[in-house]
Amino acid sequence: MYISRQYSASYLYSLEPMNVGTPMVECLMSYLGRLALAHSVKLTTLAAHIIALHPCKRPLYPKQFVSVPLWCSSSFYSNGKTATMIAESLELLTLQKGFKYMTMLTWKEVIHNRMFSFDKKWCPECLDEWSEANKEIYEPLMWYLNSINVCLRHKRKLEYLCPNPKCEKSQSAKIDRPGYCYKCGNWLGQKQYKFLREEHHLTERGEWINRSVGELLKIAPYVIPPTRELVCSIVEGNLRNFFQGNKKEFCLITGVHPVYLRTILRESRRLPLQALLSLSYYTKTPLLELMGLSYKDSNE
Repeated sequence: MYISRQYSASYLYSLEPMNVGTPMVECLMSYLGRLALAHSVKLTTLAAHIIALHPCKRPLYPKQFVSVPLWCSSSFYSNGKTATMIAESLELLTLQKGFKYMTMLTWKEVIHNRMFSFDKKWCPECLDEWSEANKEIYEPLMWYLNSINVCLRHKRKLEYLCPNPKCEKSQSAKIDRPGYCYKCGNWLGQKQYKFLREEHHLTERGEWINRSVGELLKIAPYVIPPTRELVCSIVEGNLRNFFQGNKKEFCLITGVHPVYLRTILRESRRLPLQALLSLSYYTKTPLLELMGLSYKDSNE
């Protein structure tokens, strides 16, 4: 059976995506976790089923995803074909919208897909605040990006090690629930484990990067997805205006390898997110301005 647009009631529970169009938009992985919990199934089992119902699925996907550990399942929410299929299927299966904005799909033509952390990260104080206010617990997409290591709201580093000394060293998830350790299932909030909070001095660069990423996530539903040609335009324009054509200095500032820079200019390859953020900070050009984005018509 393949999904169609003929459902009058949703096939899956119609959970609403959280904070779409804001810097703290929910990650698609988090949504899948909440949906799996509502259906009392494992996240990977649910993801396999969702993909299996997509007409463009690959035959090995369901079997593959049953065995993929949650901590390395970035394909669920990155900017590739898997995330596309899950986002498209979820719109039809839940009758909700906006799932592609819970991923980096808007930027798939200009930002390289290697932008996600291997480690789960979280802000314990955010989790506790939401819990105490009886809000739905979720995990923002921002926490999954390797460029982000700080919570701006609480001016603290994001945690990535479960504080439970008895946390099992399992390679497979025990629980799929947002806000809980995927290995031992313990709550990751501040109070229960009494995190030793270290004073963190947020640098100007760190704050610039955090706010830039937040703006990128916030604006995703309202821009026309940029094309590969934009990458070449960004690089050429900044090389000329800020580096006087000095490619060596450009590579030093952005962390782009000289060989890859030549490939970008020749074939319009994608830029790493970190390179865009470094370029934005160095030139003091807001990221959205640097990218020269075009906006959708208000009726779209």
